Amino acid sequence: MISGPLLLLILLFAVAVAVYLLRRLEPLAALIASIASALIAVGLWRLPLDAPARVAGRPVNLGMPLTWEDITLRITPSSRALLVFLFAMAAVAFILAWRTYQGRSFYPFGLLLLALWSMVVLLQPLTLTPLAVVLAAVLSVFLIQAGRPGDTQGAWRQLLFPALAVPFFLLAAWYIEQAPLNPDDTSPYQVAGWLLIIGFALLLQPAPLHVAVPAVAGQAPPVVAAFLWAGGQAVTLFLLQRFLVTYPWLSDALDSAQWLLWLGIFTAILGGVMAGAQQRLGRLLGYAALFDYGVLIVALGLRGTAGLPTAIWLLVTRTVALLTMAAGAAAIRHYMTSDAFDRIRGASSRMPWAVAAMIAGGFGLAGLPLTAQFASRWALLQLVAEVDPRWALLLLAGALGVTVGVARAGQATFGELSHSPVEREPAVTAVIAGLLVLLGVCLAIFPQMLTGPVAAVILPLSVLEP
Repeated sequence: MISGPLLLLILLFAVAVAVYLLRRLEPLAALIASIASALIAVGLWRLPLDAPARVAGRPVNLGMPLTWEDITLRITPSSRALLVFLFAMAAVAFILAWRTYQGRSFYPFGLLLLALWSMVVLLQPLTLTPLAVVLAAVLSVFLIQAGRPGDTQGAWRQLLFPALAVPFFLLAAWYIEQAPLNPDDTSPYQVAGWLLIIGFALLLQPAPLHVAVPAVAGQAPPVVAAFLWAGGQAVTLFLLQRFLVTYPWLSDALDSAQWLLWLGIFTAILGGVMAGAQQRLGRLLGYAALFDYGVLIVALGLRGTAGLPTAIWLLVTRTVALLTMAAGAAAIRHYMTSDAFDRIRGASSRMPWAVAAMIAGGFGLAGLPLTAQFASRWALLQLVAEVDPRWALLLLAGALGVTVGVARAGQATFGELSHSPVEREPAVTAVIAGLLVLLGVCLAIFPQMLTGPVAAVILPLSVLEP
């Protein structure tokens, strides 16, 4: 009998090796990586957790743990929901990368990164998970560099804070182990609580610890950056939720809901203000994503019955908006050979669908009407206003900053070409960009399309296993 985690890791490593060998045949590598990710997502969603099933003629038990010494990997209903999201997102990102030229290393290393993210999601004991997070950060360096020599600032900053967080988690684990030796002494739990809070502040990287976002945005290919943010931030927030459930005294030691709200509000404000002042598409994408990340942290901080569904809804719709904007920005940067506002003049006449995707995705991250984010963002604003109306106004101010930045970027694409003739966007690129824009509009007009998928993961996440 093959356990689910073992089969998952074997498949990912096998496909990653095959894709690496075929990386020079980029269309084939992208197709294999995308199909494999999509099939894994479908398999995780369809196979039962509590009963054996047959895959390619071999018996597989998806819910059977993989154990080595004191380390266990186990697929639970809640972790399965996140894994399905990660692999579905990756399947789309691999196709977008093929048409927007994100570097051949993205496909094999992206699959390996999915394997490490899966280990973070499935790993027990919890206090060892930051080690897997650091390994994922190390691997993401190769995606950020995309085979280019030179500036390594983005890669270095991506690695910095996860590495700094590990000692705090290891020290917290020691205090947690010591606490049962003297049940009357609560100080070990208090110390461990503060160590975990510091560790998660470093892992979450909210403002003002957001320095990796603009650095990665300015250096990494846009779709790669969107992939790292959408997947990595979702995994970190899921890990935080696991800690809060596993160690209830962590919430008692410090009001987690309150500090998540504060961090989220500050991150959203800073991201929105900075987005409105950018002069390059990459950095605009980064700060717009930072604003939306702050909004997601706020949703996670709402501990009421509506907070969790809203956070899940936001997670799905922000990914659509993020990939849409990244696809448009990547195509513009490739064909215009620059993403500076003063160098993309005339892009709207040569690649209208890429420009439309960039604008639609940016407005989606701002949460404007007729975008995928509008319904979920409006629901969040109502929940936040019940806590404090001033916080809702601050989120609206951040959204205004993102809107101004995207509008400035869109305006910069009009007019005569700023330099030599530019190739018109290929039909396939135009079709993909058009489909992403259409998907966002459909989710805005028919938000009930997400009701079923969101409802399917609410129960597993609301009874999250330690």
